[in-house]
Amino acid sequence: MQKFIKSNSFFYVGLFVLAVLYFMNFNVDLGSDDGWFMKISEEYSFVGFLQWRYNNWSARLFPEAMLYLIFLVPLFIHHLISACAWMLFSYSLVRIFVGTVDRKNFLVAFLSLGFINIWVMKDAIFWITGAVNYLWPLALGLFALIPYADHFFRNQKTAIWLYLLPAFVFSFSNEQLILCVIGVVLIYHVAIVIKKGKEHYYLYIPTAFFVTGFLFMFLAPGNKLRMQQEIKLWMPDFSDLSPMARVLRGSTWLFEGWQTKLFLLFILILVVSLVLDSSKLLAKIGIGYTLFLVLLTYNFPDRVTNFQLINEGNWINSFKFGNFLSGTFMNAILPYLLWGLFFGLVIALSISVAKQKIFIGLSYSAALFSSIMMWFSPTMYASGARVFMCASVFLLINLFLLYQQIQENGSQHANKRIVFYACFIPVINLFCVLFLN
Repeated sequence: MQKFIKSNSFFYVGLFVLAVLYFMNFNVDLGSDDGWFMKISEEYSFVGFLQWRYNNWSARLFPEAMLYLIFLVPLFIHHLISACAWMLFSYSLVRIFVGTVDRKNFLVAFLSLGFINIWVMKDAIFWITGAVNYLWPLALGLFALIPYADHFFRNQKTAIWLYLLPAFVFSFSNEQLILCVIGVVLIYHVAIVIKKGKEHYYLYIPTAFFVTGFLFMFLAPGNKLRMQQEIKLWMPDFSDLSPMARVLRGSTWLFEGWQTKLFLLFILILVVSLVLDSSKLLAKIGIGYTLFLVLLTYNFPDRVTNFQLINEGNWINSFKFGNFLSGTFMNAILPYLLWGLFFGLVIALSISVAKQKIFIGLSYSAALFSSIMMWFSPTMYASGARVFMCASVFLLINLFLLYQQIQENGSQHANKRIVFYACFIPVINLFCVLFLN
C-alpha cells in the first residue's frame, strides 16, 4: 500500500480530485430516501435510530449509521468519502486480479464503473443513499478480498490486519454483496482443501466476520415487519403467488433488467472475447446471432422485448395441449428464447477463450444468483436499477480479466489502442449520467 501511494502520487491525487469534482455535481434528492434520512436526527438519537431500524426495518448497520451521520455534516464530506470509495474500488480490483498496481491498469479499473448502465450508476453510485448502500460496501468488500486473492492466485500470505476492519464493517452492509462474498470465500477455502495447499489460517477471521454479519442481518427482527409493509405497499398479491408464478414474475423482471441494464457489458465482453480469438466457430455464431438479434429488436421491439406476456397464463393452455406453434405460446416465450440464447452465447464464448475458465464461470453464476435473490422480495420492481449493481460488478470483473489477457497477448502499440477504446465508452457514459433527472 505504501509503495502504491508513493509512486506516481500526482497521477493518483489527480484522479481523486477528478472524482471529487465529479461527485460535486450531485446533490441531495429531497424527494427520495435522502430527504427522509436528512430529518431523522430530529426524531432519534444515533443509538436509538440504529436500534429502531434493526428492530423494525433494516439490519444494514453500517449504511444506516452512515446515512444518519452523513446528513449532519457538509455534503462535501459525502463527496470525499465516495471519491475514496471509487479509488479503493479501483485499487482493489487491480490488486486482486493483477497483483501489482500500475497507472494503466488503475485507470482502466477507475473508469470501468462507467461501463455500468447509466441508471444503475445513478442509483447505486451517485445518489447519496445508493452510494452508501452499494458503492461504499462494494469498495470495502473488494478490499477485504485482497488477502484471499494473494494466497489463491499468487501463493502469498499477506498480513490480514490492515483488512480486518474493512472486512468487519463490510459484513454489516448489504445482503446481496455479502452473500456473493461468502460464496467467493467458501469456494476459496474448499479449493485450498481440494488442492491440498497450505492454509492461510488467519483468513478464517474475515470469513467468520462475513458469515456472522450475514446471520446478523438475516435474523434481524425487523425483516418480518419490513416484509409485511413492503408487500402491502408494492406487491399485495406477493404472499398468494404460487412457486411457479413467482418464478415467472421473477424471470420477467430478470430478463427485462438484464436486457436493458446489462446489455452494454455483455456486448463489451463479446467484443473482448472476439479480440482474444475470433477464429472459433462459436465466435462466428456469436457475431451473426448478435447482429440478427439487434435487427429483430430494431424492427419488432414490442415482440422481442415484451417479457410480460408470460405472466398472462394463456400460453400455458397452448403448452398443455401441445400447440407449440400458436401465436399465444410463441409470443410469450420468444423473447426469453432470443435473449437467453444471446446471454448464453456470450457467456460460452468468453469462457472458451478465457484462461481462468472456472473463475469466470463462477462470476457469471454469482451475477445470475445475485439477481435471482430479488425474486424473494416484494420490492423487486420498486427497488429500481440499483439492485443490478452486484450483477454489473461481476460482469465487470470478467471483462477486466479478459482485458488482462489481451494485454498479455498483444503488442505494445495494440495495447495502447485498447486502453484508449477502453476509456472512451465509460467517459461518455459518465458524462451522460450528469444529465439524468
